[in-house]
Parts: sequence; structure tokens; C-alpha cells
Amino acid sequence: MEFKPKENEMFVTEKLKTFSWVNVGNPDHHDFEKLRTEYKIDEDNILDILDPDEQPRLEIEDDYKVIIVRFPIINRETDTVWHTEPLSIIYSANRVITVCRKRCDLLDKIKKSEKTSREEFILNIIYYIAESYLRFLKELNKRVIESKKALQERIRKKDLMALLEVENSYTLYMAGIKGNVAVLDKLEKVRGFVKTEDAQELAEDARIELAQATEVVTSYSKMLKSIKETFESVINMDSNTYINRLTMWNIILIAPTIVVGYYGMNVKLPFAEDEAIGWVIFVLIMALLIGYAMYASIRRRIV
Repeated sequence: MEFKPKENEMFVTEKLKTFSWVNVGNPDHHDFEKLRTEYKIDEDNILDILDPDEQPRLEIEDDYKVIIVRFPIINRETDTVWHTEPLSIIYSANRVITVCRKRCDLLDKIKKSEKTSREEFILNIIYYIAESYLRFLKELNKRVIESKKALQERIRKKDLMALLEVENSYTLYMAGIKGNVAVLDKLEKVRGFVKTEDAQELAEDARIELAQATEVVTSYSKMLKSIKETFESVINMDSNTYINRLTMWNIILIAPTIVVGYYGMNVKLPFAEDEAIGWVIFVLIMALLIGYAMYASIRRRIV
């Protein structure tokens, strides 16, 4: 899913059999004012909704409960392309309000048959979020494989930075998944929340998906760490090779430098007055340098 700009009023109400669902996507100041005045949502809770770094939790107020979960999203407006966003779920006796700073497309996937009760609707939201984590992780793994193939051909900063970005996404995903698991644990302890057999099955399905997502993140993170360490070793080996070559060329160039230095002094030296011998020495030195260069080149190809 991707961030979408706000085109129309995103305060949408859907009346269902046992409750009404109010979905507030990409809210502005007027939407928050409406939540405060018409739906009696506490100002502190509204400030929490505005916080992009708000962590998953369950908060119980006098007239309603607030559930905050995090879901994966693609944000092409910032440097962090793959990250997570908080989704606030406020529910009371006959109403469920979902609020997200950006449009949450996964809510559109929930069918009407999956909204038979407040509890089942909320559990379905958590289930679809867990499912979306798995889908996004597969996409991220494809990017890792593409970067790995590119690095095998040629090590470039661009591909290394792509791996670093994926690693950051894995960290954010793991934090979001663990937080959602903690929220699910608390919801199951709320009296009457998981009271029906369908609700129990949904909670179990959501837990299985979240557990699977945790395992996948852990596995992919280890694989990415191994890839990074391998290419870091390759870079270090290449750096050592270049340094060794430069050192060797420096040693080779010392000999002609010393010879030229001595013959440039105002001191009588053997063959100093014989131009032919000077050319012979020059040719010998150049032959040695060219010979070494050819030897090093052939040796590098063989290796």
C-alpha cells in the first residue's frame, strides 16, 4: 500500500448490524475537532494519534478503549521507503472508530461478513495487518536478492545503501510485530472480548500470522547480516590488495629515484659523463618496471 493524498473528506461512517464503524483516514484539524466534540475523544488520545512514532498499546478510558497497532506501509515521500505507521482503534459500546494519519488501504479488504461484531472486526484488522507484514517481507527479500546479484557483479555504494535500508525496515517491522503481539495478548485478557468461538479462532489465526512474521523477520535479518559481512570481507580484501600493490610500486620506484637523485648532484659518479651509459641504465630500469607490470598482470589473471 502507498500513501495517498487527501482528496475528499475522509470521515466515513458505515452502519452495521451491531455497531457503527467510523473510519478517519488522513485527518486534518477539522476531523480531530470533530472527534473531540462530537465523539468525546480525549485530547491526549488525539495527540497520541498524531504521533507517527506511537507504539502499539491498549489504553482503557472511562467511556471507550484505545487500541494502537502498527502496520507496514510504503512511504515514497520520505527517505524511509518501507516503514510502519500507527493505526488507532477507538471502540465503545456501539461504535468502532479507526484513525490513521495516512490512508490505510488494508481496511478496505475487510469484508462486511467479517464485521459481525466489534470484537471480530478488531481481530480481523489485526489479522490483516499480520498478513500484510508477511507480504511486505517477501517484497523486501526480493530487493535483497536483487542487491546481492548486483553486488556480485560490482560493489557499488548504491546497492550497499539499499541493503542498509532493508535492514532498517526489518528493525521497524520486528518492533511493530512484537508490539502487535503484546496488544493481542492484552485484548485476550479483557473480559468478554474473545467470548465467541469465532473470535477465539480469529485471535488464534492472528497470533499464528504474527508468529510466522516474527520468524520470517528473524530469518531474513540473519541472512541479510551474513550477506553484509561477506561483502564487507570482500571490500577489506580488495583494499588490502590495492594497498599491497601501491606499496610494491613504491618500493620499485625507490631504486630509479635514488639513482636519478645521485646523478643529479654536483658529485663525480661513475658513467656520469657518458651519455650512452645513462640511456642504458634508463632502459634497464624501464625494462624492469615493464617486466614486473606484465608479471603482476598475468598473475592477477591466473589468480
